[in-house]
Amino acid sequence: MDKNTLFGKTAAGREALATRPAGLVPRLRSLLIMVDGKRNLAEFEKLTGSLEQATQSLNDLMAGGWVEVVGADGLPKAMPASATLVPFEPEVSQPVPVATPAAAVVATLPFSEARRQVVRFINDQLGPMGESLAIRAESCKTPADLQAALPRIRDGLKSFKGSAVVQQFDEALANRLPKV
Repeated sequence: MDKNTLFGKTAAGREALATRPAGLVPRLRSLLIMVDGKRNLAEFEKLTGSLEQATQSLNDLMAGGWVEVVGADGLPKAMPASATLVPFEPEVSQPVPVATPAAAVVATLPFSEARRQVVRFINDQLGPMGESLAIRAESCKTPADLQAALPRIRDGLKSFKGSAVVQQFDEALANRLPKV
């Protein structure tokens, strides 16, 4: 399956979140919480840190009957029995183009979009553990408020997920946030 494959919770998956069955280890439960029928394999790859980890975790969730492949409408897709699990297929690397000064320029996001993306990043990375950080970011009313909240957001990301996630945050969003 390709990286655009969408995943949704089954009825058993929704029940598993409430009952916490033995096979649903914390790592899988955290991922199951984030399965919403809108996230695709590429997004789960970002959340878990690797395509192999995302594939393995989704395979485990599908094997437990907690997750299924869905279409863009959120409804289960009919899949042949041989394709019920997501096979891991490493991508062929393509040469990375060298950045030119013109390509290095990134567009600044409008404030409301920047705030929304910061909240989404926090929720995607930390889930329920990041609720207070997400609320802090969401309550920002101006670009200055958002810039002032960045050190606390970075500290929270670093303490829960490590400096690699902070670097990912900086690369994806920090340089695109509106300046004061």
